[in-house]
Amino acid sequence: MIKRTYIEPAIRTLVGGFILGNGALIYLQPQWLWIWLSILFFVGINLFQSGITKFCIMEKLLKKLHFRSELDEIRSLSQANAEAEAKAAYSDTLELLNEVVIELSQDGKLVFLSDHWFKLLGNEDHDKFSYLGRPFTSLLNNYDKVALESLLEELLKGDGGTVNMRFRMMRDDQHEHWVEGKFALHQKKGIVQGIRGVLRDVTEAHMQEKRISHMAMHDALTNLPNRVYLDERIAQEISHSNFAQTKFAIFFIDLDNFKQINDLHGHKSGDQLLVDVSSILRASLRESDVLARWGGDEFVVLLPLMQDAEIARKVANGLMQKLQVNLEKMYSDTFVTLSIGIAIFPDDAETGGDLLVQADKALFYAKSQGRNNIQMFGEMQASAPGYEDSEMTARFAAAVKQNLLQVYYQPVMDATNYRNIVGVEALARWHDEKYGWVSPAIFIPLAENLGLINEVGRQVFEQALNHFSKCSGVCANLKLALNVSKRQLVSNDFYEMIVAMVQGYGMNPGQIILEITESIALQGVDQAKSHLQKLADAGFSLSLDDFGTGFSSLSHVHELPFDEIKIDISFVRRIKTPEGRVLVKTIVDMGHAMQQILVAEGVEDSETADILREMGVERLQGYYFSRPMPKENCATFISELLQINELAT
Repeated sequence: MIKRTYIEPAIRTLVGGFILGNGALIYLQPQWLWIWLSILFFVGINLFQSGITKFCIMEKLLKKLHFRSELDEIRSLSQANAEAEAKAAYSDTLELLNEVVIELSQDGKLVFLSDHWFKLLGNEDHDKFSYLGRPFTSLLNNYDKVALESLLEELLKGDGGTVNMRFRMMRDDQHEHWVEGKFALHQKKGIVQGIRGVLRDVTEAHMQEKRISHMAMHDALTNLPNRVYLDERIAQEISHSNFAQTKFAIFFIDLDNFKQINDLHGHKSGDQLLVDVSSILRASLRESDVLARWGGDEFVVLLPLMQDAEIARKVANGLMQKLQVNLEKMYSDTFVTLSIGIAIFPDDAETGGDLLVQADKALFYAKSQGRNNIQMFGEMQASAPGYEDSEMTARFAAAVKQNLLQVYYQPVMDATNYRNIVGVEALARWHDEKYGWVSPAIFIPLAENLGLINEVGRQVFEQALNHFSKCSGVCANLKLALNVSKRQLVSNDFYEMIVAMVQGYGMNPGQIILEITESIALQGVDQAKSHLQKLADAGFSLSLDDFGTGFSSLSHVHELPFDEIKIDISFVRRIKTPEGRVLVKTIVDMGHAMQQILVAEGVEDSETADILREMGVERLQGYYFSRPMPKENCATFISELLQINELAT
């Protein structure tokens, strides 16, 4: 009988296929028992090890999951700390800045203000949080509010970039101050949140700019607007008159026999007379009328909004009568009269330059008719066939064709040694048999209108280079300054022409200074820059003439390759006044900051020269040293200076 042993199900699991399915183990002979026990032991050990392994794996898995949880927590804390540190760093950075940083919602309301906000409001005790939620533009001047709202609206509609604007904000003390703002889109992960802006109080700088601008556009003696201002106003009036279909008049006014009065009573008395005349004329005109000093004893009146040209004659007659009555009371021993020439827009001319030329022609005719009278250009043409509109134009064109223009030279002196000449400026002059010496203010516009300005420039360059090359002994270390017109600068062949001309006379570009007025240089900076850079690369020195008259565009000056700056004469004439001295010093400091050599024009006395020298101006030019003179006189002037310097050493 075969013996069967019952095995527990748990043990059956261990021995697997060796156990019968009904729980009975086949009886084995004793000699096989140890083999089965070994098998059971081996299987048990393996199962135990497998369990341990699984347990270890599970433990590692649990530990990893726990570690990851801790890591996520650490990362979360680190991110929070990093954001907190970034915010703290951002806040610290804002504290270091003088500017105010603001953030606006998309509807223009303030959502963030840096701590320097109080600087814009003039009150350190204010609660900046009280401004949050308010429309930013509600704090602006009404005129600027509309402009800034439009600008910010365009920014939100665009693809990015920045916008800039100068505007007026209302301080807590109800005074307006000027703020310069730069604005850009505020985005997070590519989504626009609003607008971020940086604000800076520029009130002081703005007022300084206004003072300098006023000086640049007003006459030093009479404080009347000058030619720069007049040109702008005429351009504005042309635009308005074309739109409104109205007329306006230009008066050219000249004091009769002023030179004799000046010579008899002295320059100070002459200057006082000009001041008194300007005051009387100004008081006799409407507030909307413009009275400008043209130069010397000449004034210009712009009479806007006329429906009838006859109004101009009535106003001119009134000016003559009021001037005579008032001056008779002030100067009992002096009889002063006026000659007035009048041109009407658009009857007599359609451009500002032509209008001034026509008015000047009418003035010339008035003087030729015995002075102390009024002539209108339109009537003059009909009543004076000998003085036709085209006469001066024709005579000037003939002079250019026959190469009759002359070149005069004005010395430029070393500010540290008034006996040391460093260069000369070439100036165009025209003498006509009928009209005598004609001012460049008259014939240069004629040249431009006739399309002859490039030819005039070429003739001046030709003569000047010829003269300069022939005086190599006395001119060896001097520089020759040549004035460049806008048409010359942008013409396609100017570069090749000037280079060939300089080389043709055996000179090198390093001896030549090309003078470009600020208004020309700053009209289309990018275009001017390419032309100027080409000239600079060829070795020419470049001078920015009339510096200060384009002050609003000073931010562009540093982009252009100039070597020197010529301070406009309107600033130099004011240098004896405290305000004028401060402003000239400001210009000098700005010029030196841009690493420029400073040249002052219009130096007429030793006091002015000394002040400019003390300010650090390197070069001086003006009547104090010499008036413009022909080549023979200039050569003598230079030779005598060289001899004096040799004797001094």
